[in-house]
Parts: sequence; C-alpha cells; structure tokens
Amino acid sequence: ILEAKQPKFFLAENVAGMLLPRNRKALESIKSLFRNAGVGYELSFKLLNASDYLVPQDRKRVFFVGYRRDLGRSFEFPSPVKMKLSLRSAIGDLVENAIPARDGNYSNGSACPFPNHEFFVGGFSSLYMSRNRVRGWDQVSYTIQAGGRHAPLHPQAPEMQAVDKDQKRFVPGKEHLYRRLSVRECARIQTFPDDFIFHYKNLAAAYKMIGNAVPVRLAQAVAQQIKKDLE
Repeated sequence: ILEAKQPKFFLAENVAGMLLPRNRKALESIKSLFRNAGVGYELSFKLLNASDYLVPQDRKRVFFVGYRRDLGRSFEFPSPVKMKLSLRSAIGDLVENAIPARDGNYSNGSACPFPNHEFFVGGFSSLYMSRNRVRGWDQVSYTIQAGGRHAPLHPQAPEMQAVDKDQKRFVPGKEHLYRRLSVRECARIQTFPDDFIFHYKNLAAAYKMIGNAVPVRLAQAVAQQIKKDLE
C-alpha cells in the first residue's frame, strides 16, 4: 500500500513481543521495508503502554509512525500522562446489572439492561488458572484480550490464591464473585464511549473486535500529534 499510494504518513501497531531478541531480524526487516517504501519514509517507533495515555489498562504495543521523506519531518511520540485511571473510574458504575450470555455464549441482544453489558460464561483452562487474573478497583486492568475465554476477571472478586507453582484458585467461599469482564466493561477499558454499540450474535466475536482494537484515547493521542506536525 505504501509503495502504491505513497501517503504523507502511516501508522502501524504490533505486539510487544516483536522487540524480543529472537525477533531482531524480523524487526529490522520490517523497519527497512517501511523506510524504503516508495519515495522513502522517516521512521519512528516506540513501545507504548496504553496506561500512560489515560487508558485504564496495562497494554504494551509497538507503534511505528512514518512521515514521507520529502516532507522533511520526523515524528516524536506524545509524552506520557502522569495520571493513571483506575478500574473504579472506568467501570465502577456498571457493577450491578451485568448478565451472563445465553447458552453457547450467544448474545442477549436487547434484553441486556445496558447495551453490550453481558459476559462470557464457561470453564477456566489450566493456563488461565496459572496466574492471577484479578486486578483491584484502584488498579488498572490487565490487557484486554481478543477472546472472551481469556478476558480478565471483574475487580469485585479478591485476588486469586496460589496453591502451587503456576497454579491459582478462586478464594474458597467467594467463588460466586469471579466472573469475566463484560463486553461493555472491556469496551470501557479500551475507552470506547457508551454510545458506540457493538453488534454481534456470539460474544466471542464481540470480545475479538474489542480486544483487537487500539484503545481510543491512545489512538487519539498519537493522531493529534500527527495532525499537529502536518498542518
């Protein structure tokens, strides 16, 4: 696309794992492709954590921004914001009215008391139970994954207990408090506004859409910097 269209700028995003030493050759190849596409691009890249940009979530991703070389500009990533937003600030008002998905994790549709406020149901794998999946109300969320089965647990539950190496359990007597975050709660944590309604038949599709998205406020921070540079 860059070769064919040669836009003034581009933005790309990928998982933090691409910075691991074993992926060094692949990373250098990607950077070279970006820099040499078309007339060439001045490339900037950086590992960003969404929690540094008013997103109530630990979510580390690598961002690449390129400005077409003839513009004579280079991109500088926006500075992190000191304030951190907690789960309480993001979803504290949604505690009481979440409902479980229908059989087969099909959506409740208009029966949801609040749009998309329904959660994935089903067992928890040994991998899921290998570490704590609960963050407290005054913390930021774990990363929102692109799958309902792997969604973080709601902060109403206490931190999971260790029973062995790489093995956790729900606190005895508190099992009823452990549920996955709802579709709407995940959307809030990704900083989508409530008037952004997700349409789906099965909750797996909803979690995938939301988990694969770039958090809205992080995308906005990067986009505003690009707009400022190129005006």
